[in-house]
Amino acid sequence: MASLEIDLIKRDNPLERVMTEHGVKLQRRGGRFVARCPFHDEQHPSLVVYPDTRSFYCFGCRASGDVIDFVRRADSVDFKEAIRRLSNGNGNGFEQNALPQPARLTIDDQLILAAASNLYHEALLRTEPALEYLDWRGIPRAVARRCRLGFSDGRSLRPFLQRHRLSLRRAGQLGLLRPDGSEPLAGRVVIPELRDGQCIWMVGRALDGRRLKYLGLSLPKPILGYERVRGQRRLFVTEGAFDYLTGVAWNLPICALLGTHVRAERLAFLQRAHRVVLVFDNDEPGQTAAEELAGTLGHRACILALPADVKDLNELAGRPGGSDAFFRLLREMGNASKEDGHASSQ
Repeated sequence: MASLEIDLIKRDNPLERVMTEHGVKLQRRGGRFVARCPFHDEQHPSLVVYPDTRSFYCFGCRASGDVIDFVRRADSVDFKEAIRRLSNGNGNGFEQNALPQPARLTIDDQLILAAASNLYHEALLRTEPALEYLDWRGIPRAVARRCRLGFSDGRSLRPFLQRHRLSLRRAGQLGLLRPDGSEPLAGRVVIPELRDGQCIWMVGRALDGRRLKYLGLSLPKPILGYERVRGQRRLFVTEGAFDYLTGVAWNLPICALLGTHVRAERLAFLQRAHRVVLVFDNDEPGQTAAEELAGTLGHRACILALPADVKDLNELAGRPGGSDAFFRLLREMGNASKEDGHASSQ
C-alpha cells in the first residue's frame, strides 16, 4: 500500500471520531483534546490528541501514534487489519497485502525527488519574494545553497517531469502533484532532507499565514538534518524546520524532529551521543516534550531554556544580538552543569 493511500485513509478517519467510537471521552482544551487514556488505569487525563497533526500521545504510558496506531492498540490487531477496519472492510480499492516500505525509495522515486529538488532550488534563486522571506527569517543565502532550499511556483514541475520522461503518476503518489497537475507545495519555500546528497523527502513552508504552515510529502517524515548529527559526540535537537536552518547558519550539529512527539525507534541515534542539547519551542507542548525526551535520555540530555519572550530558536535569531544571546545561554548552561557535577562529587 502506497504512503499516499495510507494518508487518505487517515484523512477519511479523523482520530477524534475513531477514539469517540471506541468509547474515549474527549474534552477540548484549546486546539487540542484530552482524555483518560484507555491503555492504562488513571484518574486524571494524560492522553492528548493533536488534530493539526492527526496524532495522539499519552504522558502516562507513552502510547502514541496516528489513527492506525490507535486502532491497532485498541483492537489488538495488526497493521493490515487496522487498515481493513478503517476502510469499512472493503479496502477502499486499495491493495491489502502490501505493507508500506518507509525507508525504501525506488530508482524512479529518487529521480523524481532529485528533479523536483533541483527545479525548486533553481526557482528559489530567481524568486525575490521567497528570498526576501528567507532574509526575514534570518536564513543566509549560503545556507539556502548548502541545504538546497527551494521554491515551488506551482506550474513548472509537471512539464519538467514530462520532458525528462518521469512518472507523473508516481509524482502524485509522492505528494508532488495533484490529479489536475497542480503542485501541493505551490507558493512555499521547500526544505529538502538530503542523504548522501540525494533528496529523500521535503517539506514546504507557506509564505503567507492564510494556509497551513507546513506541508510535507506523502513519504514517512524523517529526522531533518540527520547527517549533520550522525556520529557527533555533542549535538542539538530542535522542533521546527526553520529552527534547524538557524542552527545550520550557526554551524551547530543540529537536527529537527519536525514536531514534538517522535517514536522511540526513530531516536535510537541519540543513544550514541555523549551530550544532547534540547532546544524546543518555548510553549507548553514544546517544554513538555523536551522534559519527556530528557527523561528518556537521562544524564546525557540537557534543556536549553530560551528567553521567556522568545517563541523558538529561529525567533531568537531574528532579535538583535540573538546569536550572541544563544551562545551565552549555552555557556551558562555548560558552567551550571559543571558546577552540578562538582557538587555531586563532594
